[in-house]
Amino acid sequence: MAHSKPLLIPWLKSSIDSKRYPGVHWTNPEQTEFCIPWKHALRQDSSNEDVLIFKAWAEVSGNGRAQGDPSVWKRNFRSALRAKGFKMVSDNKNDAANPHKVYRWPEESASGGEGSRSKSESPGSQDILQECLRGLNISPGAEGTTGFQPPTEQQQLQNQLVIGAHPLPGQQQDPVMFEGAARETGLPEQPARPAGGGAAEGGGYGDGQQAAQFLETVNQTRDGDHFKTHFRVAVFYRGVKVSEQEVPNEAGLRLVYRPDLNDAALDHETGLCIVSLPRPVGILDQIQASLTQRILDSLGSLDVGMSQHVIYGQRRGDVKAYWSFSKFDSSRQPREISKLNPEPLYQVKDFIRGLMDFFDGKESPASSMFFCLGEKWPDPENKPWEKKLIMVEVVPTSMELLKNAAVECGASSLRSVELQMSLEEMMDLY
Repeated sequence: MAHSKPLLIPWLKSSIDSKRYPGVHWTNPEQTEFCIPWKHALRQDSSNEDVLIFKAWAEVSGNGRAQGDPSVWKRNFRSALRAKGFKMVSDNKNDAANPHKVYRWPEESASGGEGSRSKSESPGSQDILQECLRGLNISPGAEGTTGFQPPTEQQQLQNQLVIGAHPLPGQQQDPVMFEGAARETGLPEQPARPAGGGAAEGGGYGDGQQAAQFLETVNQTRDGDHFKTHFRVAVFYRGVKVSEQEVPNEAGLRLVYRPDLNDAALDHETGLCIVSLPRPVGILDQIQASLTQRILDSLGSLDVGMSQHVIYGQRRGDVKAYWSFSKFDSSRQPREISKLNPEPLYQVKDFIRGLMDFFDGKESPASSMFFCLGEKWPDPENKPWEKKLIMVEVVPTSMELLKNAAVECGASSLRSVELQMSLEEMMDLY
């Protein structure tokens, strides 16, 4: 007979009191705050002792095994703390001498009991949206770095790439409205309210069924602590869609020109799905057909993949590639994809920040990326996207799913003070 899963709060209290795990101890006489060692696995002084508490919880909770991945143990432990209401008091994981975090015990469980079951388990209760946000748990895989690392075959090209201390190229803190953006997405300029079910004055949770529906969508986009997505790729030759296909691969894709490639194949070194651009057949303008063929013949490849919740891009070949979040981008500032190193394009946490703004009545976040091959984009002379020889749209399908769900549920009806606080707290972790 299988052993029952232990309750976190009494297990953790007993573990701290036992002093069996190095660095795990109470930090105040009232025993309401405690310290957990939080050392990056890449540090030269890291050892097996640094992850003993995480490993122990993984073993007793059934979320991992002794031979598992320590980074997964740590993420699961952190998720368990957050789910039970533990609050982080201080984050000193980058301290050179003593990397650690200090957490505060949840007030309702100060006696050591597990407390009552979360209200969020009842569809339609007010706490269900906080459960939704716990579901959007996309913690970085490498602590202290925002988690992005180049794919395996590229790790020898550079040291670990650290991002997140500044906005991604071309991004701003507030959403950018592109000319024609509403026409591109088909979304209303303001979040729609369901008929007869809008939020109350001052911001409320709206109908519980809407919240439950949004929670169900959130659960479709995660696997434990991992945000998961597939991709959809659409190819346009001078504004005409010539191909579209789903890429059921969470690692991403590699765009190539291989007319003999019938089905998408997997590149076993990178884990990327190989997607071939189609032949430029049926183009009546012979100059356009000739120039398009020249780009395809010299393309090499363009990688668009996901690593540690960061969507990255890298070109390989003689043809330059450019990108933007919109095919109606009128910024006139071309953004070139790097040939030397994988370049971070879009962090999942930035998409969540966009959802947070969307709940607050602002523009919806981007859920597509547009790549232009062989020509600058956004165009310095503001030429429309339909004039470009080759444009490729890459859609992370989970982002699209979440954005559409927010629209269908009425993003403004999901808005509340508690929701904003939960989102802001989540963003502070990444």
